[in-house]
Amino acid sequence: MSNTVIVRRCEEYDREAIGAILKQGMEMLQYRPSGKVFVKPNVVFAFRSEIFGGNAFTAPPFVGACLSTLAAAPKVDRVDMGENCAVGMPTRLNYKHAGYYEEVKNVRSHAPTPVGIFCMDEVLRDSVFVGGNVHDNLRISRKMARADSKVYLPKLKGHCVSNMTGAVKLNIGICSDDERAIRHDFLLNEKIVDLLTPGYPDFIAMDAIDVGVGNEAFPSPRKLGLILMGDNPLAVDLIGSRLLGCGPENVPYLKLAIERGYTPGAIGDVDLVGDITTIEALDKHAERIHPYDDEFHRWQDVNKELDRLKSPLRFYFGPYRHQPPKKCQTGCVMGVKMFLGSMEKFAGAEAFAKANPVVMVVGRIDETIDAKGADVFLIGSCAKASVVNARKIKHFDKCFTTASDLNLGMAHKLGMPSVTTNLSTMLPIVGGMAAASFMKLINGRYFQDISHFMTKHLERRV
Repeated sequence: MSNTVIVRRCEEYDREAIGAILKQGMEMLQYRPSGKVFVKPNVVFAFRSEIFGGNAFTAPPFVGACLSTLAAAPKVDRVDMGENCAVGMPTRLNYKHAGYYEEVKNVRSHAPTPVGIFCMDEVLRDSVFVGGNVHDNLRISRKMARADSKVYLPKLKGHCVSNMTGAVKLNIGICSDDERAIRHDFLLNEKIVDLLTPGYPDFIAMDAIDVGVGNEAFPSPRKLGLILMGDNPLAVDLIGSRLLGCGPENVPYLKLAIERGYTPGAIGDVDLVGDITTIEALDKHAERIHPYDDEFHRWQDVNKELDRLKSPLRFYFGPYRHQPPKKCQTGCVMGVKMFLGSMEKFAGAEAFAKANPVVMVVGRIDETIDAKGADVFLIGSCAKASVVNARKIKHFDKCFTTASDLNLGMAHKLGMPSVTTNLSTMLPIVGGMAAASFMKLINGRYFQDISHFMTKHLERRV
């Protein structure tokens, strides 16, 4: 581990050029992969790119170049790539729409060692010790837990609650849905830092050729033309945050990691090498993704976006507790942002202006809300409000409430086209879920989970 971050210019997704850059980066950082190598890309969402866009995941040529480079290393026995996508979407469906299966097939055709791809939500898990503030133990995929080396391929993007997502936050995807939901609330950043214990990569290659701005699941692409490499996730993310115009003080999980003692603690402690070697040159290059306009911060402020869309939807956001008053920025409100961001992509901006005047509430609201005959949705276990003149009140008594929960339980009430009411989008999702369930059965994952519940979870509850 070092504080060195290699910054290389790369304007296009050219596999040969990317492969050469990655090979040089591994040599400079003295990373010599051997044995079984686990590779973790960023695939939070990849579905119907003609509707939702195709910039939320690590680009397939970038992934393919890395897999080929690793497979060609002299002491590597096999390479396995795994991911668990956003809650509610089967990973195998995201892989298909991202083009990963085809990419891996192409790599296999010339790789001297076996290259595999698997869905973390479908395979057996091993329990690993964490000893953190949120997790004492965590069950991660067996292929990751037993790997000799870990390589992370984050996509540099903005984020609706963390301002950025990079190498450190990539660890959310090592959790299966049952443990991913644990403390995905006001303790999310504590959880993310905990995950550095089982998920500390040996080599990082960040896809910053086209970065994503706005909502992380449906970002707008902007050309930056860079590849970042390192063996310290904090160092890589410090440089990434600078490129996105925010320092660690504005990225909650980076700030917390530094407070817990992870280093480097400041961007000045990072050693820049490669094509950009100074912070001044880094800032100059970052101007390529300016301006920091409304698109850059899309769906970070829900009411601002509803005003932009001239929508009759109303959103109230209060604290989850009163003493001291504090809002949860990383739980249900994140689900709302993801849900509404997906609705804009699917239904279009014009549909928001014609939507039903639905009221959404996250947290505790002291003022009396006049629903004016509209449906009211209390989102999250802590949601509470005095409501009058409501047609109907529904409470999502869940912490946290996901975008998938809102799609299934609320989308049909908005009077807008939605994924859940469209057969062409729902059928592939349902088919992907069915296939994932079948693979869980075949792989013995269901039996393993039942055994864990009977021997561990029930005992703990008693």
